[in-house]
Amino acid sequence: MNDRFAAQIMMHLVNQGVRKVCLSPGSRSSLLAAAAARESRLKKLIHFDERSMAFHAYGYAKGSQSPVALITTSGSATGNIFPAVMEASHDHVPLIILTADRPSELQDCMANQTCDQVKMFGSYVRWRVEIPACEPQLSDEWLGTTIAHAVFRSKIPPPGPVHLNCQFREPFFSGEKFQAPSSTHYEPFHPIIPNATVKKWADKLCSFKKGIIIAGSMPSSKRQEAIFSLAEKLDWPVIADLMSGLRSSELPHPNLISYYLDLLKTVPDFEPDCILHLGDRLISKPLLAWIAKCKPHTYLMVADHPFRYDPSHKVTDRMITDPSLFCQLLLPLVHSQISWLSEWKALSHLIEGHIDSAIHAFSEPGLIRYLHHHLPSHYALYFSNSMPIRDADRLFFPRHHRGPIFGQRGLSGIDGNIATAIGLAAATERPLVALLGDQAALHDLNSWAQLRHCKVPIIFIVINNSGGGIFSFLPLASQVDIFEDYIAGAHEWKFAKAAEMFHVPYLCLSDFDELHKALREEKTLLVEFTSNRRQNVLHHEAIDQKSQELIEHFGATL
Repeated sequence: MNDRFAAQIMMHLVNQGVRKVCLSPGSRSSLLAAAAARESRLKKLIHFDERSMAFHAYGYAKGSQSPVALITTSGSATGNIFPAVMEASHDHVPLIILTADRPSELQDCMANQTCDQVKMFGSYVRWRVEIPACEPQLSDEWLGTTIAHAVFRSKIPPPGPVHLNCQFREPFFSGEKFQAPSSTHYEPFHPIIPNATVKKWADKLCSFKKGIIIAGSMPSSKRQEAIFSLAEKLDWPVIADLMSGLRSSELPHPNLISYYLDLLKTVPDFEPDCILHLGDRLISKPLLAWIAKCKPHTYLMVADHPFRYDPSHKVTDRMITDPSLFCQLLLPLVHSQISWLSEWKALSHLIEGHIDSAIHAFSEPGLIRYLHHHLPSHYALYFSNSMPIRDADRLFFPRHHRGPIFGQRGLSGIDGNIATAIGLAAATERPLVALLGDQAALHDLNSWAQLRHCKVPIIFIVINNSGGGIFSFLPLASQVDIFEDYIAGAHEWKFAKAAEMFHVPYLCLSDFDELHKALREEKTLLVEFTSNRRQNVLHHEAIDQKSQELIEHFGATL
């Protein structure tokens, strides 16, 4: 239905006189991109930078005096077209803005790459409409008249932009009988948690044998000891997101479960009876999918703000307080009992002992493992969005102290990552390794000019796989007629000239000995690491296969 729905949008636009579409690659917008690719009556422009793409659309519409459609994915991509929308509004230029969006159930719950896109362009658009996720009840007639009215409103004096926010839901059918879900219970907010509340939760947590602590992103890990101490007293495993700060401790805590993503992929039927979620969002989509499948008796989320983070809609209880403080208050009141920690640890150690043998040394996962083993402890780390931070979340579990680990996970955009890394280095005043994808680097090339004001050495490692590597894991990767241009945003650019333009020393990496030398020298450097997107998918599949073989051989029965 989604595919037909997107095709109808393009058909109606063409029937109303639109002859040009401009787009930037993205996952949520891929259905619109594929529909545009297959509409032979449309001229197309594909460009990786939404801001630049939108201004091309503005120029074409201005020159042709006819509406031009532009397509962006969800999140910060929509914000990047705002300057062109403002210009078109004041200059009376007709644009049809198609922003892909998450469905209603993923709104206002901190689902990844999701923000409030409704009315985001304010008074700069002539008209706006929310196109809901495709459902059988949504009539084709409504879609046709809506598109027609949008194009009409873009042309009627004074002409200008119109905004169609298009929701798309991933295909899903459970086959389960409907059961009314329970709502979330919010603990009353108190600056100091009442003793009765602490006692209630201490007793409740102690009643579970299959509890687990999931640590999401947290602004500081200065009191991480309380979290680990609580886990030890309860005898619960700890899953620590890369942005939680819990992977940078002096020594890995025995309750900390490494390589949990490989574990959950292989034995997804681990079923907790209680989840204690400390902190905010999680990087891993497989972890979120596992949470969505679980049916815990209690899912308590503790964060020091009132915002809703519950994309799986599983949270049964919510407490607004500092997670470390909450753990500290519980410590005197909890005790351990026989739990399932030993099962988690056995499988985690099994994968840890053999995972390197499944990783091709000079590959994208191999680069993460090199940093895992060899990065000097005084370096800070910054992982850009898309594949680098996902690979690190899966494979970066250092066995000794590391510097702080950073990312840009507010909306998980690939814009501004170079500038963010430079700002972090300047603030922390310690050497930094910034691992970037080529699309993230292309998005923010001009920010390398800031290095002339930065006194801290930064080693930028740009993984250049000639496009959006993460999109190669999508089912659309098999549709070779459109994938490279319309989804992956394929390109042939190298970064040596960019380094030369901004007077940044450059290294085209051929082996990790060169990187080892660069890390010792502690000088600002742009390192280009060339990779192949198709081979990268095979490298990841080899890791999956190795984990599965290990656990099957181990004979784990749950």
